[in-house]
Amino acid sequence: PHIPVVMAPMPSLLLSLVAGAHALLPTAPQAAVASRTARSAHPLTPAHTRPGLAVAGRASLQTLRACRTGSIIMAGSVVVTDGSDSFYNSRAIFQLLHDFGKFKSITASSSSVSDAKKMLLSRQARYSGLVDVLSFTEADISEAFAKSDTWLAINADEAKLESQLAQAKAAGVKRVFITLSADGPTPSLSNPEAMRSTLEASGLEFTVLRTGKVVPTSGGGGLKIAEIDAESCEDVPREDVYRFITECLTLPEANGRLFSLLPSADDSQFREMRQAGCDRREEAQALLAGVIVEKVPEEAPTAKQIEISEEEARKSKIESDAEAEEEVKMLLEKARARGIENEKKRKEEEAALAAKRAERAQYYIAPKEGEEEEEGKKVEGEKKDDDDDAPPPPPPSPPSPPGPDGKGGDGPKEPPLAMA
Repeated sequence: PHIPVVMAPMPSLLLSLVAGAHALLPTAPQAAVASRTARSAHPLTPAHTRPGLAVAGRASLQTLRACRTGSIIMAGSVVVTDGSDSFYNSRAIFQLLHDFGKFKSITASSSSVSDAKKMLLSRQARYSGLVDVLSFTEADISEAFAKSDTWLAINADEAKLESQLAQAKAAGVKRVFITLSADGPTPSLSNPEAMRSTLEASGLEFTVLRTGKVVPTSGGGGLKIAEIDAESCEDVPREDVYRFITECLTLPEANGRLFSLLPSADDSQFREMRQAGCDRREEAQALLAGVIVEKVPEEAPTAKQIEISEEEARKSKIESDAEAEEEVKMLLEKARARGIENEKKRKEEEAALAAKRAERAQYYIAPKEGEEEEEGKKVEGEKKDDDDDAPPPPPPSPPSPPGPDGKGGDGPKEPPLAMA
């Protein structure tokens, strides 16, 4: 049966509470306008310091980054400086430090915070979460060192290194990575041994890497390691250099070393490792351990070497032709001897067959007339001799005794069978 449903009227207090809650919540267009207003008012300010940004959006971004990092252990804090006082050419290193270095904080130290923000605060930095760990300072370098345990000196200035190392040690920095390139004030060290002594005396973990000009070309090619005082350093792809530096910051194989990083035309070993599933960190380890070594191409022969090789080839050809001719002569001599032997054997076999044929023909030859008569007489004599040698006929049988009638017991004598 149909049962009517009666809706009870909603209390007026509950209606007022619902209406008030809807009034407090901003609509979607209002929230978008508020977010755009906040970004336009503070275009270079990190996202976590901008007013008006929705808390839910920031929480979701942090949750996504937590999911991306997983259980990876953070590598500590790093302060980055550029000897050219501009992060324009080195801005890509910050994104790589965040993506692969897993540092919990990255500090960009320069003389102008506004210029540094212009270089580093990009859309990729916001979407990837780099802005969450990136901070800027234009204070004295010692203050930046106090908040970090690693110092990455891009395009370092050799004239200032000694004092900066002393400040870093005093501030508690443990790891120092110094890069020299043609883009900075010091393309190469004037005295590598003196710099090694200074670094060892500081008690810090150190690495000094020298490269040529860092160019924005496509990476993924071959690399090789040379001495720190190599005669020339060629241009190196930016992606390869900065990714190598990012991995070396946390590799123990790079500690206490001074070397140059150069491009290599031979990338066969890198391609083999990548096809086997190795990552860039394993490539850096193999490069530092000396497992990856450039295969030196063979030098082009000189005109004299070509002449000598041609003369040797000519002599070898003459010798090989002579050997081939001698071998042909030997084979022909063997063939001739084998032919003579076969001919001799064939003649002997033919002579034997001819003798057998003659003997067989003599045996079956027809006798002459005189020989036939003599042969007939000889046969008749042989038959006569055979008759003389035949045994005598048996004696006749005795007569049988008389029978009861007084006649012979055998009854009437029957005529012989021959007569019958």
